[in-house]
Amino acid sequence: MLIDRYIGRAQLHAFVVVFVSLAGLYFVFDAFTNMEEFLSHAADTGSLASVLASYYGCRLVWFFDATSPVISLASAMFALSWLERHNELTALLAAGVTRWRLARPVLVFAATVALVAATNREVVLPRIRQAFSRNAQDLKGELVQSFEPRYDNKTEILFRGRGAQSSRCRIDQPSLLMPPQLSSFGPQITAGEALWKAADSDHPAGYLLIGVREPADIDGLPALEAGGVPVVQTRASSPWLQSRECFVVSDVSFEQLIGSTNWSQYSSTFDLVQAIRNPSLGVGGDIPLRVHARVVTPFLDMALVMLGVPLVLGPSRRGVFVAVGLCVAMTVVFFLTVMGSHALVAGDVMSPSIGAWTPLLILAPLAAWRAQPMWQ
Repeated sequence: MLIDRYIGRAQLHAFVVVFVSLAGLYFVFDAFTNMEEFLSHAADTGSLASVLASYYGCRLVWFFDATSPVISLASAMFALSWLERHNELTALLAAGVTRWRLARPVLVFAATVALVAATNREVVLPRIRQAFSRNAQDLKGELVQSFEPRYDNKTEILFRGRGAQSSRCRIDQPSLLMPPQLSSFGPQITAGEALWKAADSDHPAGYLLIGVREPADIDGLPALEAGGVPVVQTRASSPWLQSRECFVVSDVSFEQLIGSTNWSQYSSTFDLVQAIRNPSLGVGGDIPLRVHARVVTPFLDMALVMLGVPLVLGPSRRGVFVAVGLCVAMTVVFFLTVMGSHALVAGDVMSPSIGAWTPLLILAPLAAWRAQPMWQ
């Protein structure tokens, strides 16, 4: 237990130092680059400190998710190299302490970090993902972004618009191209704006079109149905609507409609599975790949650490700088393997499940082989 506490404390200290240093460098550089935007926004809110805390507080959580595997490996290398530099490793080995006994607290620490990172991806990031859709140039979310046409695969309605505004979940100048089975109102429905509305007691989830221009007599038209289910609600069938308004039912949320990567990258695995099952969305291979990758990632994080630890604890004694250099090269190969497999999925060479699990099938046996000397 004394050895566990000693190595664990050294690794925790190294993890905190490396994480704070890297995060500080990134945030300071980014803050000075965008200081003009922060000052302009602070003039409206009244405090630069609150603006910076709100903006970078969320990104600190993202930074942990992005860097935790590498920092976990770096802290393990530091803790073990510290023993080597002060000849404590030689003394422990001479006292009969096995290499596996020395590696155990390092692996336990790495497993803890991997579990915390997995919990962060499933619980914390989904709750704050809206903040990542706003960069320093659009802190209020009022910037009108370009909007690419997108189908609701269930109703076959093509959503088009001049732009999108994330803060209000708003589409500017929407023009909805209607399929033949829903063309009773004409080939399209145009309006001044469309707002995403979650389901409530008055209506299911969908888009409220305000200032409808086409068809001009929208208020007097009956609701459009497909298979007995209302798809376009009008004022004649839904009294809660105002004049020149209609409601288009859709299970494609605003984030999904504008093609934002935030909802897939920072949604929970449960939400991603629900998106795959959503007939309106019609997801590609990237979403199933991300679901499988969520399961594989903690094991890959552990494989990365197990590939690096033998560089210090292995029978071949190397200098600290040599071990660090080999560790960097090994890390590059590790991430190239992962990104290469994911790229093959994007190119339709592999299925999402095979592309997600292939890195583990390659790297896990390699990590076990590299760690074998620690058991001897």
